[in-house]
Amino acid sequence: MDQLIKPAPKRRRNHVLTAFFLGLAAGAAAMFCAGFLYLRHNLIVSRHFPDLTADDFDDAFENAMPEDSGWRATREACALPLPTGGRAVYNWKFCQRTYARGLMDDPDHGLILPALLPCTITIADDPKDGHAVLSRLNTSLVGLIYGGDARQIMRSNIAPEQDALISMIADGIRKEKAQRKETEP
Repeated sequence: MDQLIKPAPKRRRNHVLTAFFLGLAAGAAAMFCAGFLYLRHNLIVSRHFPDLTADDFDDAFENAMPEDSGWRATREACALPLPTGGRAVYNWKFCQRTYARGLMDDPDHGLILPALLPCTITIADDPKDGHAVLSRLNTSLVGLIYGGDARQIMRSNIAPEQDALISMIADGIRKEKAQRKETEP
């Protein structure tokens, strides 16, 4: 009977441990790659406006901010050269003092999060068809990554308000363009 129950040879145990650690390493590498690809795809949010150009937005941005919103838009001079073909590219900073203070006063991330402020919006003409594309940091995702007060401020306040302001500005530009068309002979 003693001969029937034999412990597994040491060599086999080593193979099992090697396979386990290789599987663990492969899983960690797959998670890292998937996370990297997810961030690469979702860290920047872009909105396309097929009926508008970057020049339309640039002309309207500064004057389109509602006074009571608390948001301020300022044009940021960019030292980068224009893209080939001379298409327009503009940088604007959207800033809301109340939210900025909340992020800077965050006890856990107050030294890190101000690097994200104010929120830059880039307006450029798409090289394929010439329509305006607005790109900005995905503040909802950044808030989710940092958590705490930043999550609340970025996901519940900054992201939806920026989207609403951009939509309002685009609607105002469309109305103004339509009025100009009606008054032109």
